[in-house]
Amino acid sequence: MRFFLLFLFCISSSFAAESNWQKHQSDAAQVRLLASFYEKDGETKLIAGLHFKVKSGWKIYGNDSAGIGLPPQFNFAGSKNYLSHQIVWPKAHVEEEKIGDQIFKYSVYKDEIIIPLEIKVEKTDAPAELFLKLDYGVCKDVCIPASENFILKVESKPDENTLNQIQKNISCIVHRASCFDNFNSRSTKHEARSTNYPLPLTPSIFPILLLALIGGAILNIMPCVLPVLSIKLLSVIEHADAAISRIRFAFLATILGILFCFVIFAFLAVLIKITGNSLGWGLQFQNHYFLIFLIIVLTFFTANLLGIFEISFNQILANLLNKKISREEKNIFIPNFFSGILAVMLATPCSAPFLGSAISFALAGDFVVIFAIFMAIGIGFASPYIVLIASPQLVRFLPKPGMWMVKVKQLMAGFLAATIIWLVYILSHNLGALPALLVAIFAVMILGCLKIKSNLLKFLTIIVMVISAFAIPSDLQKYHQTRKYNDDSLWRNFNEAEIYHLVAEGKVVVVDITADWCITCKFNKFRVLQNEEIVAKLERGQIIGMRGDITKPNPEIMNFLRKHNRFAIPFNAVYGPGAKDGLLASELLNVRELLELVEKAK
Repeated sequence: MRFFLLFLFCISSSFAAESNWQKHQSDAAQVRLLASFYEKDGETKLIAGLHFKVKSGWKIYGNDSAGIGLPPQFNFAGSKNYLSHQIVWPKAHVEEEKIGDQIFKYSVYKDEIIIPLEIKVEKTDAPAELFLKLDYGVCKDVCIPASENFILKVESKPDENTLNQIQKNISCIVHRASCFDNFNSRSTKHEARSTNYPLPLTPSIFPILLLALIGGAILNIMPCVLPVLSIKLLSVIEHADAAISRIRFAFLATILGILFCFVIFAFLAVLIKITGNSLGWGLQFQNHYFLIFLIIVLTFFTANLLGIFEISFNQILANLLNKKISREEKNIFIPNFFSGILAVMLATPCSAPFLGSAISFALAGDFVVIFAIFMAIGIGFASPYIVLIASPQLVRFLPKPGMWMVKVKQLMAGFLAATIIWLVYILSHNLGALPALLVAIFAVMILGCLKIKSNLLKFLTIIVMVISAFAIPSDLQKYHQTRKYNDDSLWRNFNEAEIYHLVAEGKVVVVDITADWCITCKFNKFRVLQNEEIVAKLERGQIIGMRGDITKPNPEIMNFLRKHNRFAIPFNAVYGPGAKDGLLASELLNVRELLELVEKAK
């Protein structure tokens, strides 16, 4: 029965059926989609087949490959006159591979193979229009992840010419004949990546490391991080007369806090990649517990700047460090170390110029590349402090301490308060307006608790407020009504299958992947996507806008980003008849660039 569907192709020449087909090609394999209606026992059905031709020495994986490789995956979303499909996996070669002390057995297909699919349709007397998104991997020493899109219209009336082509190529497979000399396919190139072994650093990574350094440095002037850097400089000014060694030690502590965070990020990226889950820059802002934690931490920092209380780390945390460090050094190290961590946490929703490309390169690479690029970003982010360590005399050129510092501290407190409001706004999209409002109320109550004179009562009250801030909003999440992010009538909700459907109709589609926690996304929207010229084209239907939102986790959009080797937002791409695979825009959009991409995609 395994080849029953293939047999039907070979015997159905007398039945009324038709198939249209397309062919695609990657560096190591060629694939095309075949389809035809056929009749059996008075019943009309639709059958399709993915016809692969794999280069010698290469292979594609079967569906029982023990998690190794990337077997073909089929997505018919958006198809017309389609209900469901069933895959009939042909018999495959069984291979073994030893990894460590374990031996893995998996199935592979080599040379030429057709994978049949039986498709259930709504109406057997009507044409079917298939939109197939095919993902598969072609492997040798490395794997080439490939993604193809097929648009195939299958008429219900017979077409002997198409049917004869299907029968001819099916016969080639059944009889192991070679008849693919004229297999002319459209070329689709894919970059190779290792699946089992880390790759050594190559010269091509050094430009990416440079981009990572520059992107990390630019993060310091992003609105997320600028308040923390400003507060740090105020602290330096306040102690400008201190010994050079003290200033250097304080900046060293901040640098260590920053690098510590990026090492943790790299470890998490590797761990998440091993488990096969989605990862990306800033995705922790999808987690409401992280948002609540950040709101509470910034509340304490705001209170400290306003003089409501003094943060004293040494009595609580200093004992965690080596006791050989003097008490004075502990007082310097702890707060500066944690200020570095706070700066990194606030930096993660920002994707500075060059940073998105560097992170995407890292997350698409092996473990060595991930650690190298994350450390480069960390060093770039810490560069202002590195410069001041190398030349601490630069501190002497900063303004002298005075009353103006009180005003600046109040201004920075205002910035942090604005950041808290922004985080509450993001939280409202994760949990709902009421839970987010409760978190804001608890934050204000914490400020009030800091005025309590009894230290024990103050401590217990704050603990209760913090626990309530985490627990109660989560319980109220069930009252949150699901929000439709694309409330702008000019932009459609993200639908990957619809992109290719619109392109097949000759449309140009502009895709915008955003999130409420992405500052750069807001900048692009305000400066470019809401530009009069762009809006006019949207209104006239000259371009179709499609927007996806990952404020809350969205596996579909993360898979879409991963296919483009992008793991950070903002993400903007233009699709059209002249750019079916999409043209990627830079992280910082400009109107001219977007219009040029639209013209190229036509």
